[in-house]
Amino acid sequence: MKFPRDHDNKPAAWRLSGKRPEKVWERFSPSYETQLERMVKLLEKKRFSVEIRGAGSEDGEYISAIRQSPYRSIFRMLEDPREALFISEMDDNELEDWLEKGDH
Repeated sequence: MKFPRDHDNKPAAWRLSGKRPEKVWERFSPSYETQLERMVKLLEKKRFSVEIRGAGSEDGEYISAIRQSPYRSIFRMLEDPREALFISEMDDNELEDWLEKGDH
């Protein structure tokens, strides 16, 4: 997966704060793309198969990750402002632990 991603012209789940994406929960903003890339890399490091789906939907884009051994599946919303802000406050170790343990 290449970051930052190319725009897909699908609508945002939440109203944008300005004329273009700027906030960490606004698809294709620099902070959104950086945060998504960080999550993807951490999950792939833990042997997860990662997909990004839901673009343009009412609930917004989400990350879906599955690991076969030991089995674990993760589903995290990316465009939810509260979730995005919560994730952005974690360093890589905290994020990795949070994703792995499922404390959410």
